[in-house]
Amino acid sequence: MASEKAAMAVVGADEGRHESSTEQSSVKCNRRALKKKKQLLAIDNETKNDYFDVYGAQSKAEVVLQPPAPNSRLKLKDLQGLVRWVLADGESPKWIFVKNMPLVTKVVMLHMPGLDAALYMDHPGLFKSLNQCCGVPRAAVGFSPVANPAQTVEALFSCQKPQLKSKILGLKREHPYYSNSDSEEDQVKDVKSSVGEVEDGLWKRRRLENESCGARFNSSSKDRTSFPASYYTLTARQMHENGYPKFALGEDIPPGFVRTLPAAANVTPLEMIAVDCEMCYTREGLELTRVSMVSSQGGVILDKLVKPVNPITDYNTQYSGITAAMMADVTATLKDVQDEILRSVHAETILVGHSVENDLIALKILHSLVIDTALLYHHPTRGPMCKPALRMLTGRYLKRKIQGDKAGHDSVEDARAAMDLALLKISKGPGFGKRMKPNCESLIEVLGRQDRRSSLIDRRPMLLQYAVGSCNAIIANSDDEVCAKAVKEVKKTAVNFVWAQFSDLHAYYEEQARATQDWSARMAEMAAMMTCSTLSKSKSLTDDRDTNPEAKAACRLLPEGLQTVLARLDDRFKKLYDALEPNTLLIVATGHGDTVSVRRLQELKWKSFQNKEASSKWTRSNEDVLEEFAARAETMLAFTCIK
Repeated sequence: MASEKAAMAVVGADEGRHESSTEQSSVKCNRRALKKKKQLLAIDNETKNDYFDVYGAQSKAEVVLQPPAPNSRLKLKDLQGLVRWVLADGESPKWIFVKNMPLVTKVVMLHMPGLDAALYMDHPGLFKSLNQCCGVPRAAVGFSPVANPAQTVEALFSCQKPQLKSKILGLKREHPYYSNSDSEEDQVKDVKSSVGEVEDGLWKRRRLENESCGARFNSSSKDRTSFPASYYTLTARQMHENGYPKFALGEDIPPGFVRTLPAAANVTPLEMIAVDCEMCYTREGLELTRVSMVSSQGGVILDKLVKPVNPITDYNTQYSGITAAMMADVTATLKDVQDEILRSVHAETILVGHSVENDLIALKILHSLVIDTALLYHHPTRGPMCKPALRMLTGRYLKRKIQGDKAGHDSVEDARAAMDLALLKISKGPGFGKRMKPNCESLIEVLGRQDRRSSLIDRRPMLLQYAVGSCNAIIANSDDEVCAKAVKEVKKTAVNFVWAQFSDLHAYYEEQARATQDWSARMAEMAAMMTCSTLSKSKSLTDDRDTNPEAKAACRLLPEGLQTVLARLDDRFKKLYDALEPNTLLIVATGHGDTVSVRRLQELKWKSFQNKEASSKWTRSNEDVLEEFAARAETMLAFTCIK
């Protein structure tokens, strides 16, 4: 839109230069100029000079903070609105004005959780780079003094979805342009247009047999995600938390278990194999009676009935699909099946399934590369805290029914469903299938509709939640890594929006809270810091008679560990700022303050009220400390500048 406005302005300028020409020739000239400008924009060849011919070669974009209105408070949504105004379809914010906005080439948003307004104002010497580059910040209020950084990120990235109210057959429907890819009403359209070939709710599997898993769900190269399948495998912690069989290199293998081995030099292992097992009850509990494996193309690799070690007491036909007639002549044992599986599944192969821990335990196989669709997708209504059923996911995202036969489940059908769900996720990106707030969509989706390219540099959990579509999702495991990768990313001309997060300060607060044993001493230290802040504001530190020695010590020196963290934070900010191209809009959001300590203090207060006979009572002084630190933690800062 800004480019077209610039083009129209050029046309208007040309008109003034040709006043002597006839009206008809002038119109033709204008049309040629506009056509040429649009052609440049269409092939992404526009340069800064395309705008300088309107604003002048020496023009520069700049931000102007508007005076705050009475009783108005800046919120996280206001920062999101600024991004949308500059890069997408947002409305002009009232709290800030961007002069010469079409000259802005890129928006960089930096999140620094843990840095509250009080810490910044009390120790400005520790933030020299932030001060010099961004100037005076604007105070903002978060939505909770006990919020964690993930909640702040959600507030920044969750955009309210605009709706067009219309009555069709007595129903209110969403505007199709803003349709939610996860909604019940528009799912079929979304799958048909963006995912793959669907006919009558079933995949055209005959067209998929000779295609790779990437091609099956790739509608266009533009929509391909940069994440490989290995990105979606479970971490060691996730496997431990969800009851997967434990094993480590060098440790003894549990009796009866086998471990997948690396492929031989002359063997190319399959990248992905889906597995599903059916079990029946014996006197020892559930035992394996059928195992099925399918390839990424849906072809059956293995489908075998297995004779359990102990006699079957309940065939569990309603769920297993196994009957006495099916098991009458079965002789294959668990050991036979293990040997056959190890010939197809190597250590490099990714096993796909739904709640795969149950299958691996039944098979007694140890394997470390697993994509679990029960964890890959959120429950549509209950969120990530509840595992969704395979039947629910298949109906919602693949639009086909499974497990509806009274004869029981079909393990081949279930394995194919799990594979298709995994391939769909890989095709659509990490954010697909993750539940957001009702009627909300990701900021990345909003920018993508305006053909704006985004890059997110952050830890893996954040990327899993918000990296959608064709955005660049870059994993970083430390603040130094975030800084180094962000410095490279902000220099790319094809990228319009860059997100980065420095988390060391919040991590420091978490570590301090875990390490603190005597919270009475900790609260005394907090009270001293409060006194320090009050004395600093009243400029009474020069009077030794009225100053508490503990407060003076707190004023002179923060804990050495905290000073180190803050110094590194400022240094990383300076490196990122120096790497910015001219006319880049930089937004720095400090998020919330020390919310970790606030949560811990609230816990101590609750415990003291529950145990009234305890030696440590909750005093008025303790309440003052809690109220003060809650107010500090809730107050964040927003820095905006254009380099």
